[in-house]
Amino acid sequence: MTVAEDMSYNHGPMISKRTFEEFIAPYYRRLLPRLVEREIMPLIDTDGDITLLVPWFEELGVEGFLPLERQAGVDGMQLRRRYPKLRMVGHFDKMTMNRGEAAMRAEFERLAPLMKTGGFIRAWTTKTPPGVSLEEYRVYLRLLKEYMYAIHP
Repeated sequence: MTVAEDMSYNHGPMISKRTFEEFIAPYYRRLLPRLVEREIMPLIDTDGDITLLVPWFEELGVEGFLPLERQAGVDGMQLRRRYPKLRMVGHFDKMTMNRGEAAMRAEFERLAPLMKTGGFIRAWTTKTPPGVSLEEYRVYLRLLKEYMYAIHP
């Protein structure tokens, strides 16, 4: 289950830990046990830099985050090292999509080590950027298949 919070921006959370504990955490303490009972994995959807939010939510039992915005400076490998069980979705720099195959391939190479750790789904945030042609999108799909099969044959 994904809960859309959008409580961070490019420089981190828009609220303090104290505000989080007072106004948000109590509801998660009621909700999360019910999800776990039903074997539902709780994920948080929040844009921006989630780095400081991860431990706040992890303490409550949240298992993962999306979309791991590259433009916000999120470092997926750093998160993986600090939180080995964290589930992550995103982190693909969609702004490479209209810069050609070499730029897209470099982005897949950057993500390959994280992809190999498991618990990570490579994706981008929201929509395909304007200006990406159908041919560029097809190149992206071809590279996606290539890297996925290379990492998980």
